[in-house]
Amino acid sequence: MDIRRAGEGEVAALVGLWREMWDFHAKTDPRYALSPLAEKVMTAWIEENLRSERSRILIAWEGKPVGYVTGMILENPPILPWQFYGFVSEIAVTASARRRGVGARLLTELHHWFRAHRLPYVEVNVSVRNALSRSFWGKSGYTDFLERLRLEL
Repeated sequence: MDIRRAGEGEVAALVGLWREMWDFHAKTDPRYALSPLAEKVMTAWIEENLRSERSRILIAWEGKPVGYVTGMILENPPILPWQFYGFVSEIAVTASARRRGVGARLLTELHHWFRAHRLPYVEVNVSVRNALSRSFWGKSGYTDFLERLRLEL
């Protein structure tokens, strides 16, 4: 498996991987329904992150793309002692490549990038209805920090 920084020519592949991941989430929770503009918006967002100094998109290849991870350097408000921290925006692995260490390898490489920037910690949002994702993040060493609640109006 080859893991490397994604390039501009891989945007369509990244959007495809993202779409498979999002569809997986939508099956576990209908609140993940997409707008008709979702793929267009995601394409622009990926392109923006590929160009940003504060973002890193890594892609995993096994003859074809089998996964990716997007990490960002975010900024805390000035009331906290740490100005910047890492954030994993999303990680996606194809159904055929799951449970083979692809996600763990992507995350390890992203952690190296965060450490190179001397960030004190990394955060991620995890859907409470996605047991597979919650298990992955727990096995990766992530622990509970905040709980985000939602009220349907």
